[in-house]
Amino acid sequence: MEGPQFNSRIVGRFAPTPSGDMHLGNLLCALTAYLSAKSKGGKYIVRIEDLDPIRSPRSGGYKILDTLCAFGLEGDEKPIFQSDRSELYREKELVLERMGLTYPCYCSRAELHAAEAPRLSDGSVVYSGKCKRLSDEERAKAEKTRKPCVRVRVPDKVISFTDALCGTYSQNLESECGDFIIRRSDGVYAYQLAVTVDDGEQGVTEVVRGEDLLSSTPRQIYLMRLFGYREPSYIHIPLVCDSAGRKLSKTEGDRIAENLKRLQKERILGALGYAMGLIEKDRAADLQELTELFSVEKIARGGVRLPPSLQ
Repeated sequence: MEGPQFNSRIVGRFAPTPSGDMHLGNLLCALTAYLSAKSKGGKYIVRIEDLDPIRSPRSGGYKILDTLCAFGLEGDEKPIFQSDRSELYREKELVLERMGLTYPCYCSRAELHAAEAPRLSDGSVVYSGKCKRLSDEERAKAEKTRKPCVRVRVPDKVISFTDALCGTYSQNLESECGDFIIRRSDGVYAYQLAVTVDDGEQGVTEVVRGEDLLSSTPRQIYLMRLFGYREPSYIHIPLVCDSAGRKLSKTEGDRIAENLKRLQKERILGALGYAMGLIEKDRAADLQELTELFSVEKIARGGVRLPPSLQ
């Protein structure tokens, strides 16, 4: 029997980090990615971003997959785990190295945050480029006391893109970002490299994720252009808040499991569809109905608040 037929030009994805239980905001992101891809006849895939073996155990990834499966959001092909793909990331690091774009950095986190440097919206520091100016002698001396991370050089260049919800976003890589880390000092590959490589290698054509990741997109576009990948389109959705306007957090526990104990999955999906603006009442709805009703233009700008049924 033949499998489902897809519009091969459309590939959407949901790529959670298993650092804690999924909350309803994560589920809404998965639902939006699914609906956006399926409404165009495309493929929807799942990737577990478990780069950090301590903060993101593999067991957490399996738990996320179980939750997604409960709602029919498990993906159209076998999910991948980033922890299995270090060799691929190493190959891409070597590509950047051969371009002369990488260098070791010996600065500690404390040193970076003590420096008088601009801060990004995610709390990170615009790196000064201190270590790329080290002499061979200075580098050898630093190597004796600290294992370096690896940074990639960025140009004095503005990268702009148009997000389907947030509009045009521009960032000067040198002054608003700085040379960024692609491999940590403990050998773990950084999010910016891994997410770019995986989106490129998996043929992802549209990225749906929270608006808190908007500012990281120019870095990923920069790497995509270096590697020759096709750039996807972006939909950075509003963060989900409870009735008090507080952003949901994984540290608050698994509210999804609590809701599944008292509500049918269609009731939860309908409530999320209502919160997004796809349906006019807080009622039950299945994936087929929500797919037929989906439009990016319907998604509420600003924060998305959960209806009382999910509180």
